[in-house]
Amino acid sequence: MVQTILNLLTASLGTTLSMPGYIYGGFIFLSLIPLFFALEEKGPFISSLLTFTYFFLFAFLNFHYLIDTLTTGLPELFGRFGAGTGFLVYILFCILEALPFILFGFIYALWIEKVRFRILEPLFVASIYVIAEYIRGIGDLGFTGGRLSDALYNFRGLLQILPYSGTLGLIFIIVVINYEGYKLLKKNKNNILFVLSIVALILMVNGIFESFLPKFVGDKPVVLAQTNMPQKVKYTYEPPKIIEYLKENFSNAPEYLTIFSEGVFPGTDIRNTDSEKALLNALGNRTFIIGFPTLDTKDAYNSALIYANGKLLDKYNKVQLFPFVETLPYKTIFGRLEFLKGVYYFTPGELKTLDIPNYGKVGVQICFESFFPYISRKLSEKSGFIVVITNDGWYNSKIPLIQHFSQSIFRAVETHRNVIQVSNTGISGVVDEYGNYTTIPDGTNWKTIYIKSNEKITFYSKYGDYLVIISLILVIITGVTAKKRKNIFD
Repeated sequence: MVQTILNLLTASLGTTLSMPGYIYGGFIFLSLIPLFFALEEKGPFISSLLTFTYFFLFAFLNFHYLIDTLTTGLPELFGRFGAGTGFLVYILFCILEALPFILFGFIYALWIEKVRFRILEPLFVASIYVIAEYIRGIGDLGFTGGRLSDALYNFRGLLQILPYSGTLGLIFIIVVINYEGYKLLKKNKNNILFVLSIVALILMVNGIFESFLPKFVGDKPVVLAQTNMPQKVKYTYEPPKIIEYLKENFSNAPEYLTIFSEGVFPGTDIRNTDSEKALLNALGNRTFIIGFPTLDTKDAYNSALIYANGKLLDKYNKVQLFPFVETLPYKTIFGRLEFLKGVYYFTPGELKTLDIPNYGKVGVQICFESFFPYISRKLSEKSGFIVVITNDGWYNSKIPLIQHFSQSIFRAVETHRNVIQVSNTGISGVVDEYGNYTTIPDGTNWKTIYIKSNEKITFYSKYGDYLVIISLILVIITGVTAKKRKNIFD
């Protein structure tokens, strides 16, 4: 039992240390090996508990920066709950993230010893992991942060599989490599050098592919305007004070398309007000995208608005709302968590592109929408590039900032679109279709970066997460061809 616990801890810690912002992404090719050792000779129910515990511990470690947000940031800003309650909410979050992996542990223990053909073993294990990961990302509580594939955000050679398979394809490969490493070590502990050689070969292949990747400079200039305004300041300033700040810091920027962050006016819809007139006077005739909540009749929206030639052209309303802070999912179950509400509970909008003069159709995503591939896939069908505006001012650590920006890298390569991310106090930059990126230096308010449009639709953009269906088929094939059993739990 002690060895099982140590294996679980090692797997959770190893997976965490491979995530963006931690130590090294290459650890991901070894991090699941201790988990498979922990699952040896365990029944379906014990295995379910172990895989749940593995992902719970990983989530707790990897997303630890949320503890400060939930125990200090939100309570101080909105004053609706205390630090203890915030910590309990964090525990609930980790539990919800880990629940799908009960399925992984159960099916793994139920079938792994009954797989008839050796070649099916790693495919079967990777398939049930992919299915569990897909389930974690769907629904009103869905979230895709912390996927195994996140570890490889800087491995640009390996990322070139994304236009064909999405991140689930990377997850599939990672699990196969880990499982085969486990089988080699189970056979003989001295195979450790062979396992490390396989990982080294993978990394070498990544480097070779990286060396052949092109780097393009676009032809469309864009100004990335990072406001660098702390949360406590932004939420206490009235619109005239914020407009004065914007004029002081950005009125001298070139009059190209200028992109500001999410929620520049965090609690105020300034449309058709003196504040809107003052904003347009401050920024001149430039075309710009800016985020603030909009109120239409009975509904509130988290919006990105496009202005050009002194007029409001259009707006995009956020589709994928942040659970509990921006919307209350499953009210009959979680109704008592309403105290987590931010300024408003928003109504989800509809996916749409914005037509920007001289830049064409542009897809816009707000905040953690960049974690969801289905949004960028749909937007890429009718847009030449994608803009992500976000407010990452909640964090005192660079880890969440890197993890958030890494999602723009995945979305750019998946869709072969330039992705522009502009944050309040986080990381702002541009990612090209191959995963190359340029960011604004720390302490800089704005920077002009050139981008390019692309109209071609990738295989993944067209067909989406088809790998889930393939995984289901592989699981069925494994079951149909399995060795005979006396009963389902034998």
